[in-house]
Amino acid sequence: MMDRPSRKQKMEALSISPIHSLPSDCISHMISLASPRDACMLALASTGFRSVVDTDNTWQLFLPTDIDSILFRAVNPVLFSSKKDLLVKLCNQHVLIDGGNLSFGLDKSSGKKCYMLSATQLDISFADEPNTHWRWISPPDSRFSNVAEKMGDCQLYIHGRINREGLSTKTMYGAYLIYKMIETSSDDGPLVLQITLDTSVTTNGHISNNTAHLKTMLDDVVETFSMWQDPIHGAPPKERHDGWMEVEIGEFYNENGDDGEVEIRLKEKDTQYWKGLIVQGLEIRPKN
Repeated sequence: MMDRPSRKQKMEALSISPIHSLPSDCISHMISLASPRDACMLALASTGFRSVVDTDNTWQLFLPTDIDSILFRAVNPVLFSSKKDLLVKLCNQHVLIDGGNLSFGLDKSSGKKCYMLSATQLDISFADEPNTHWRWISPPDSRFSNVAEKMGDCQLYIHGRINREGLSTKTMYGAYLIYKMIETSSDDGPLVLQITLDTSVTTNGHISNNTAHLKTMLDDVVETFSMWQDPIHGAPPKERHDGWMEVEIGEFYNENGDDGEVEIRLKEKDTQYWKGLIVQGLEIRPKN
């Protein structure tokens, strides 16, 4: 049985094919049907492709059609030297929009839209009672100026929503809680072994239910019992490159971006006395 050609071999074969005889607009359109990463590989594989790939016309095709209106909502001006430079910036770092309550970026592999709703945009149980159950803090490693820290013995409930028409179409999205757990004093109550959440994502009348768990300070003990390897307990939390934790709440498919909202909910399954949770927000991004 012959080995399948590698990605690099496919690109090299394409770079020496008669495709170079096609008009540049046609080549540009064909490249846009691939991914930004593939476009960069084509530019490296062939000088003929590079002349097309490096144009603003090509990279404009990778950007959302409403990118100008999105950037108009940015808190600070987004400076860029070319459309490729803009796409690279948005893939590597979110920009704050809508008064700093929402962040926007692009997925590196597909160029599709990503958002994070800040904690201030979420309905969090008892968060309107400052310094009692929750308090607002400003850690230096957060995208947003304010995040929510759980202070008292209230049941955890978080509800967020986002318009479907602002998302990329024909895309499977995942919704993720972005959080941290900080150490608390033993005087604050008994240590919590695990925090289980009932979660749901609702879109276009369809409800997807799931179960999630927050990583606690006793996670090493939890892993001893291999809880994360049991699929009935839902996806395990993961550490992000920015130092925060994330756990998947659920997923949904955005077909045509029709009017309407996606609603994301999570609720603590068993009310316990615990504190130390810091909520940065809910992230909605394409699933690769």
